[in-house]
Amino acid sequence: MQGCKSIPRGAEIAQAHRDIETEPANWKPLEKRIGRRCGEFMWMFRQNGLEYYKHIDTRRYLILDQKGKCYRQKGDQLVRTGFREELRIITRAI
Repeated sequence: MQGCKSIPRGAEIAQAHRDIETEPANWKPLEKRIGRRCGEFMWMFRQNGLEYYKHIDTRRYLILDQKGKCYRQKGDQLVRTGFREELRIITRAI
């Protein structure tokens, strides 16, 4: 899914890391969507108001906003996607 893109340098890298919050963990968006099944995920970080959860088996990311809307990385951008389909992709065995 990831296409060719330029490698961020200097100030771009510093800015990207500044936008990442590593605490406190926010499970609410994921709990709203899948309840107890959220035990299959690890909360990784928050960036630009989006919560990044990693599936413990597939190691794929599920990205949710505060309302539980789902996003997918497409090239250099995040695009809105359907939650059910994205969850199927993320939890499908490799």
